[in-house]
Amino acid sequence: MTELHGSRVVLRPLRAGDRPLLSRWLSDRELRRYVTRGRAFSPEAPDSEEFLILLGSHPIGVCGLFAIEAKGAEVGIVLGEKDAWGHGYGPEALGLLLRYAHEELGLTELSLYVHAANARAVRAYEKVGFSVERRLVLGRWLLGRGQALLVMRWRAPGEGRT
Repeated sequence: MTELHGSRVVLRPLRAGDRPLLSRWLSDRELRRYVTRGRAFSPEAPDSEEFLILLGSHPIGVCGLFAIEAKGAEVGIVLGEKDAWGHGYGPEALGLLLRYAHEELGLTELSLYVHAANARAVRAYEKVGFSVERRLVLGRWLLGRGQALLVMRWRAPGEGRT
C-alpha cells in the first residue's frame, strides 16, 4: 500500500505504532456512540486495507476497507480529532479511499453502516456517492426502542443496481 494524496489530507497505511492513538480516539464516549464496526481498526487485519488520515503531518482520523472480497468491501471512517469535524476532511478522505478501492483493487461495490442520528456522517457519505439502501432497527426489545442504523451502498460508475 502506498500513501494517497488529496488536496488537504493524506492517507498513509496504518502501522502498529498507531495503536495508542487509535485507542485514545476509540475510548472517547462521544465517538464510540457512532462507531458501528464490531472490531476496532487494526493494522494486522488480513482482509482489510486501513489508513491513518493526516492533515499535514497531524493525524486526525482513520479509515479503511474491511472484509474485502472479489468485488466489494465494507467501509469505515472515524475522525478522532474533534477539531477536524465539519471541515470536509472526512469526505475528502473517503473520496481518496473510494478511488483507491475502485482503481487499484478493482472493487465495484462498497457498503457501510451508520447511525441514522449521525446526520453529519450521512451527509458526508452522500457527498461521495453513497446512498441509503435500507434502515435497520436493532435492539428494539431494550426499553421499547431500538438503535436505527442505515445501510448505505456505493457502486462504481457504470455499475448497475442489483
